[in-house]
Amino acid sequence: MQEETQHTTALAEQKLYIAPTSLLLGEPDVPSSKYFTLRYLLAASLAEGESRLLFPAKSDDSDALFRGCRALGAELSWEDDQQHVLRVRGVGRPGRGVQAGPVRIDAGNAGAVLRLLLGLAVLLPEVTFTTEYPLSLGKRPNRELLEALSSLGAECEGTGPEGCLPITLRRAQLRGGAVTISGARSSQYLSSLLFLAPLLAEGLEITVVDGLKSQPLVRATLTVLHEAGIEVTYDDSLLHFVIPGGQQYRAQEYVVPGDYPSAAALIAACVSCNDPGSRLLLSRLHPGEEIGEDLLAAFHAMHADLTREGEMITVRGGRRLRGFELDGDKVIDCIPVLVAAACFAEGESVFYNIESLHYKESDRINDLCAELRRAGCAVSPGQDTIIVKGRPQGVEGGVEVDGHHDHRLLMALAIVALRSHRGLTLTGVEHIAKSYPDFFAVLRTLGAEIRVIARE
Repeated sequence: MQEETQHTTALAEQKLYIAPTSLLLGEPDVPSSKYFTLRYLLAASLAEGESRLLFPAKSDDSDALFRGCRALGAELSWEDDQQHVLRVRGVGRPGRGVQAGPVRIDAGNAGAVLRLLLGLAVLLPEVTFTTEYPLSLGKRPNRELLEALSSLGAECEGTGPEGCLPITLRRAQLRGGAVTISGARSSQYLSSLLFLAPLLAEGLEITVVDGLKSQPLVRATLTVLHEAGIEVTYDDSLLHFVIPGGQQYRAQEYVVPGDYPSAAALIAACVSCNDPGSRLLLSRLHPGEEIGEDLLAAFHAMHADLTREGEMITVRGGRRLRGFELDGDKVIDCIPVLVAAACFAEGESVFYNIESLHYKESDRINDLCAELRRAGCAVSPGQDTIIVKGRPQGVEGGVEVDGHHDHRLLMALAIVALRSHRGLTLTGVEHIAKSYPDFFAVLRTLGAEIRVIARE
């Protein structure tokens, strides 16, 4: 990760100007899935013996995850110089093989990493989670999860009424049994309890209240638990779960697929291009993955030109996009780049059921719309919606826009820059390293003109 860290540090001192570009062409490598890297690595860290992760995601979030798994007691090492294979010697039960005293974990700016680790960290004697991003991860709420863990006997001390960072957990007298968790703001709270449950002697019976956001990510958690040998019984609504206690995670080999939200940014950039010669070939995108299928359906509803053959997706630009309506909860991390593409579609697009975007690294509804309007886009934010009036002729641009510490906003703004008349200057570009450190470099290889502007 040293090269990526140096790259991120350099970007922190720069702005990037992205010029108008009508043609993108190439076969870029798609980053590995952040969702599955997180879940596979947790399962491997909780297993007895050695597991192997092939093609784990490499990003700032990955670094935060590695720190957290080592704090749980797992041993991590790269098998190869290219860092394609990660060896994980699991701890079985967190706390084994680590110091008996307090543990401190820097969660970086990784919300999913933080929340999934919070559940497992209650097995340690004492752990404090911190962040160097007080205006981003430091503002994200964890209250409902901390309340659930407290009901199981853990001692939880968050900051403020919403349980923000820093957070300190103490093991106290943990017990299993029945627990209730809200699914209204994040599915990560539920996934956290699902990973913890098999390690409690009594197991857990989990009831989800207030509905459940981002159900595909819960199903990803259930897929990984099944692969790791964990028994979970649940209903079709994903609102009631029974997990027997005293189970053991199974050490094995996991292969991480490509990342659909990262691919979404590349697809949106290509389909927004005017030149019909624009074409991208994207590989390692597994068919049948729920988020992926819903994402491709969204692009097809926009009349984008996409075809799939096995794990390969071919994307072509130069086709007139159409406005559409989308229940965004199914592809919540892809919404910013879909909104960016919709800015150049004919007619109106409506993205709804997306309230959880208010609670991400930034306020992905209000902050995104503010920056898009600055660039010349016609977007209207709501509590649970974004409405876009497309401008197929492009937008003016020629201004400076900010990523609000958010990698997804940076990707969306880069897409708009490509279709603007005068380009855009992006600030806060170092935060792209959260999930896709090479994103801007990849755009250059595809034909985009991107210039570095040193900060004064």
